[in-house]
Amino acid sequence: MLLSVVVPCYNEEKNIRPFYDKVVTELGDIIHDTELIFVNDGSRDKTADELKKLIGQTQCKIKAISFSRNFGKEAALYAGFENAAGEYTAVIDADLQQNPKYIIQMLEIIKNNPEYDGVAAYQSLRHESKTLSFFKNCFYKLINKITEVEFYRSASDFRILSRKMVDAVLSMPEKCRFSKGIFSWIGFNVYYMPYEVESRLSGTSKWNFWKLTAYAVNGIVAFSDKPLIISSILGFLLFAVAIILMLIVIIKTLIFGDPVSGFPTLASLILFLSGIQLLCIGIIGQYLAKIYTESKSRPVYIVKDILENNK
Repeated sequence: MLLSVVVPCYNEEKNIRPFYDKVVTELGDIIHDTELIFVNDGSRDKTADELKKLIGQTQCKIKAISFSRNFGKEAALYAGFENAAGEYTAVIDADLQQNPKYIIQMLEIIKNNPEYDGVAAYQSLRHESKTLSFFKNCFYKLINKITEVEFYRSASDFRILSRKMVDAVLSMPEKCRFSKGIFSWIGFNVYYMPYEVESRLSGTSKWNFWKLTAYAVNGIVAFSDKPLIISSILGFLLFAVAIILMLIVIIKTLIFGDPVSGFPTLASLILFLSGIQLLCIGIIGQYLAKIYTESKSRPVYIVKDILENNK
């Protein structure tokens, strides 16, 4: 098997068939040496029914893995990698914002350049608001400063991996997964290829600002302990400032007879220090939550059923 194509799906019933037709057209002759692995991530629409119809009506090798509920895209990617048997494995979304024609280009790059173990696509032109673009830029600058691995700006999950890269990803069975970080952490030489994102065929994006923010926080916590170090340093600095201020107040009161400042100053200090304390507790809580999740050793996902046509 030359190529495995992993396709995470969540409420994509109207996109399944057009996506399949587009893949068959763009992959051409290699479609006969390709397996399509659709991972139905607990969809609430008729995605499962559309996949069942597709398997019964097509000649290509297709496997449809359905989760018992929605476990998230990270779990869907992991399930796809576990079931991929190809020499190369590609990851692509089902909404056709990522044109399957780029899979051919990525495959040619990795086959003709043995020094590369993977090819990752990044958007050459992002169609998003300036506000969202600003926060994404801030995220990449921050995470690249506080982690030991490099995160390539705008690199997406749309990529192709060699067999040894897939095996390396599977060797990390952590529950709190952040694939962008995992892809960087495992190393290997990766070629970054620009691509142009297209309009979504049907439905709406599953991501919004708050989900992206939570995803960014998860990535920082998963690949850096610097926030804990920063909170410790901040606590020490505030302690030192408090000692100095206390000495100043004592000296002013005992020697110069200056009265201590009134209630507004005290209230402001209490609010400020309480805010810092809650911030630091929140940072520690994020790490404790990850430890708690990992310690339970629950599976990354649970499969409801698997359908395939065994071509």
